[in-house]
Amino acid sequence: MAAPVRERTFKLIKTVVPSPLLAFASRILPKGVKRAVNQAVQSIGGPVEGLLLRRAEARVRESRPTVTRDALIADLEALALPSGGIVFVHSSLKALGYVEGGAAAVVDVLRTVIVERGGGTLAMPTFTGLGSMSETLRSGAVFCSRTSPSRVGAITELFRHEPGVRRSLHPTHSVAALGPRADWLVESHHRCVGAFSEGSPLARLLEADGHLLGLGTGLGTVTFYHVLEDLRPDFPFSVYTPDSPIEAICRDESGVEHRLRVMAHDPSVSRTRIDRPEGEWIRGYITRHFEAAGSLRWASVGAGSAWTIPARSMYVGLEALLARGITIYSTRREVEGKALGEAI
Repeated sequence: MAAPVRERTFKLIKTVVPSPLLAFASRILPKGVKRAVNQAVQSIGGPVEGLLLRRAEARVRESRPTVTRDALIADLEALALPSGGIVFVHSSLKALGYVEGGAAAVVDVLRTVIVERGGGTLAMPTFTGLGSMSETLRSGAVFCSRTSPSRVGAITELFRHEPGVRRSLHPTHSVAALGPRADWLVESHHRCVGAFSEGSPLARLLEADGHLLGLGTGLGTVTFYHVLEDLRPDFPFSVYTPDSPIEAICRDESGVEHRLRVMAHDPSVSRTRIDRPEGEWIRGYITRHFEAAGSLRWASVGAGSAWTIPARSMYVGLEALLARGITIYSTRREVEGKALGEAI
């Protein structure tokens, strides 16, 4: 049984058995008895995990509107995404309501609408970082394209297992893709020093005039922002750690190991980034900027909201902000100070 499952099982036991009794038992029981108890917990972990999952699903079902596969298909087709293009999807399953069939149904709907009916290529982040990017790289963990789980949502984790899906080689920011241009999109990622530099999946999304689609998400976790930092040599400051690039090992689908040198985002620079709590104001500012330009479209999908924007429009919009000294790292004080200076 995996460690997280065992920990959840122990947590459930602690809610039933008083803490003083557990502490007393831990002190007086012989080591052999403790081992037997641990083994017993491991043996019941699977059923307990199933019970916890069923309870969680029941709570979701009771608290959110039910969304069917057919309804999701209708909503996605109403977005009228261009046929034959590349669509990079950020997603939040719970924000869509209670989806019948769960994450598997969402993956099936996206494949049906974008790949099968639209003739396009579907792409998603399958990021594997634990903690900051630099922490993950320094941990020495080996990324395996076949087995390393995606840590950015159930939809992305199921998608990477779909037949025909290709996954890029990157120790923290891998991308999975399905469709006519999947190979082209992901094939060179391990050759890029910057995770978002020329040849990377997100830089190629820009090159191919693809689209970004957010299902149940806002504009805080849009990884495409980083393409600007890697493609513009005049970006005003370094977002990377002083010791970058950091060595990492990736294992491809055939088991062949590749040694990479990867630029790691600096946590001290990222503390005001748009996806952090301190970035709430800049999230709103950036969103309003793209809405005013007319390039960002909102729609309803399931019981939640969705947005779409052409990658080219987002990049040009970010360049326009950069020309005014505004980035996804800017604070409210900095932006308002610049606005005052412009007015004077």
